Amino acid sequence: MTSKYQAIFIGNPNPFLSEILNSLFQHINDLGIDKDVINVIDEKNFSADYKANAPSYCLYFGDSTGDFKNLDHLGRLIKDATSILPVVEDLRIFGNAIPNELKGINGFQLSSKEDIERLVNLILEGLNLLRLSRRLFISYKRDESSTVAIQLYEQLEKVNFDVFLDTHSIKPGEPFQDELWHRLADTDVVVLLNTPGFLKSNWTTQELAQANAMSIGILQLIWPTHTLERDAELSIALQLYETDFGNGLYTNSKSYLVDGTIKKIVDKVESLRARSLAARQDNLVTEFVVSALKLKKRIDLQPEKFILLTRSDNKNIVVIPTVGVPQAFTYHQSEELVKQVKSKHVAEIYLLYDHRNIRKRWIDHLVWLDQYLPVKSIKIIDAEKWLTNI
Repeated sequence: MTSKYQAIFIGNPNPFLSEILNSLFQHINDLGIDKDVINVIDEKNFSADYKANAPSYCLYFGDSTGDFKNLDHLGRLIKDATSILPVVEDLRIFGNAIPNELKGINGFQLSSKEDIERLVNLILEGLNLLRLSRRLFISYKRDESSTVAIQLYEQLEKVNFDVFLDTHSIKPGEPFQDELWHRLADTDVVVLLNTPGFLKSNWTTQELAQANAMSIGILQLIWPTHTLERDAELSIALQLYETDFGNGLYTNSKSYLVDGTIKKIVDKVESLRARSLAARQDNLVTEFVVSALKLKKRIDLQPEKFILLTRSDNKNIVVIPTVGVPQAFTYHQSEELVKQVKSKHVAEIYLLYDHRNIRKRWIDHLVWLDQYLPVKSIKIIDAEKWLTNI
């Protein structure tokens, strides 16, 4: 890297700052990234350490009394076109709690510890250390938990997840099962509603097996009087009790969760997301590296989790492990990443992805794009064959 990533915290003192930093570095660790690539900047070291050309993301903490701090630093960041997130205690008084320069930016409400995980994920997304798409898949048995599934769908959509729910997410005329597997392949986390009859359904059993096979993080919500299924031991379990349900009723499809439990689930999802994406990326990296070493290729795994491969002419190829379905923004981010690396002899850039369960029409589209874009794609299944020709 030419410079470190900069996580900038300015504005007024905030009681949650130390917990934000603890969570940030925990997620950095979960992603398998060296914490030294992150430079934390505040008002004390801003003048000495801030670099305008380094990838940066800033939180500006507002103040309900209008006594705004660090306006000089804020002006510098705005001039440098740095991404800034205004943070306030209550969005209802946003206009009075944030400087005029930031009033045109959508703010974030940080009112309790439950908001920290989502805020940290926004920082990681802003630094391009976590993908911007926020995909989630709800797996459930309709006749046992449809109301809870819709509750979670609505709440997770509110916190900017693109949620897949079979009754809401498949357009008329689409092949149901193909689209379901495609969306599962592109998800960050599966929320599994483990009701007593969940694994008695062939479809839900297949969904669980596919998620486990792809190392997708699973948040398993276990219904009262029910136990963790043997086939789902790789997931994180959250035991539910009668008190988690409205009126204590949990035995039919119309049962619903109370607000406090919904908030707890959202927090768990945010916490699991980075670990899930890291596990999938690590699988891609491991499989590719094994193939490269088998063929005695010169490779270096960079701290930012991309692979540098040296050709026989001493020029470099950058291979970027890509979780889920490669999208247009993925290609753009890849070019931006290459601009930040030390090597000046990058000849080619490739996105490495797992094609399993991705719809054929999308794979055909990627093959077509390879003819026209400077960034190309490689299926992990074809990696060894591709490496033999480098």
